[in-house]
Amino acid sequence: MKQLRIVVSSTRPGRIGPKVAEWVASQAPTSEWEVELLDLSSLPFFDEEDMPRNGNYAKPHTKDWASKVFESDAIVVVTPQYNRSFPAPIKNAIDYLFAEWDAKPIALVGYGWSGASDATADLTKVLEHVKADVVGATGLVFTQDVSPAGDLDVTDERRAELGALLDALAAKVDEPVGATA
Repeated sequence: MKQLRIVVSSTRPGRIGPKVAEWVASQAPTSEWEVELLDLSSLPFFDEEDMPRNGNYAKPHTKDWASKVFESDAIVVVTPQYNRSFPAPIKNAIDYLFAEWDAKPIALVGYGWSGASDATADLTKVLEHVKADVVGATGLVFTQDVSPAGDLDVTDERRAELGALLDALAAKVDEPVGATA
C-alpha cells in the first residue's frame, strides 16, 4: 500500500484547511493509498542548531517531521492563498528538512478566491528548489467549490483534476528507480 501524507499548511484560528484536507483524503482510492493527515499547527518555528542540509536533527519534533516526510511515498500539500502566496507554516516545514524532499512526488491543492493559483505557483518554485518532484496543482475556488467557512461543493472539473493529480502521484511512486520522464 502506498503511503500518502496530506499536509494541512494553514495554522490560523478558524482555518478550513482540515476540511479541505479531509475531502482530498476521501478522494484517494483506498485500494491504492494509505492516507495520513499531517497538521503543521504542531510544528514550531524552525529551532534546530544545524543546517537542514546536514541532516543532524536534534529536536524530537524535527525527527518526527523528517520521518513522516521520508517514509511517505507521496505528499499532497493543502494550502490557502494569503496575500497572493502561501502561508508561512508550509515554508517553515519545508525549511526544516532537505534530503527528505529529494525526488518526493508532491501535488498541491490550493483554495481561495482565485483557487490559490499564486500560492501554488510560488510553492512549486520553493519545492522544486529543494528537488521535490511537483506533479501539478489544482485549486478550489471560494463560492464555486468551497465556501469561506469550509463547506465543500466541489465541481466535477475539480474532482477530475484532483483525480489526475492522485494518478500522477501513483505513477511516480510506481516508476522504476532511475527512470526519467
